[in-house]
Amino acid sequence: MPSLDDLLRGPHLRLPRPLDVLSERWSRLRPRVRTIAVWAAVLLGILGLQARVTAAESRWGGAPRTVLVAAGDLSVGAAPDAVSPTALPPAAVPPAAVTKVPQGAVLAMALPEGAVLTEAHLDRRGPAAGLAEGLRVVPIPSEDGWGVVAGGWVDVWVLGAGDTPVQLVAESRPVLQVNHGDAGSTALVGLEAAEVGPANSGLALGRVLLAHAPPP
Repeated sequence: MPSLDDLLRGPHLRLPRPLDVLSERWSRLRPRVRTIAVWAAVLLGILGLQARVTAAESRWGGAPRTVLVAAGDLSVGAAPDAVSPTALPPAAVPPAAVTKVPQGAVLAMALPEGAVLTEAHLDRRGPAAGLAEGLRVVPIPSEDGWGVVAGGWVDVWVLGAGDTPVQLVAESRPVLQVNHGDAGSTALVGLEAAEVGPANSGLALGRVLLAHAPPP
């Protein structure tokens, strides 16, 4: 078996005819011409690469921005420590994205894995941060099998006892969040101030029912 030294010795490799012609023409060029040609090729390559980068930035709204992205699902009240700096195109960055977590901050809204941390997630109003004016957040038990989820809409019914009729307390109210625990699930529902009292009366008796409803 020939050694590497044997392979490196001997005449030039035999090239295909077109490449051989180009090689001969290249070798006949003056040294300065070859230097200029090499630098021109390098410059054209850099300009072409920069043009592609510029086109990509124009398509996505500019140069990438570094934001904080959740590495896992984070619940309300948790410290947003499981986030990592990630470069994203501006078109993929939501408004008021956070680049640094304030000391002692906790989440006012759930932050799913892969979501960008924003100021709304750190609002001191907690789950009421995105609530419409005039509504109040009330925790209401919900059966897991009912399919009540955050972002949904529900009617709130108080079931009567004895001769007391069933009462529709609130209609088409937003579900801000659903917490799951050993004692069951609890939905945070936005109610008007006048609806909080009747709903709490039903909760005291343990006779409140959430029914799926269309948006108002």
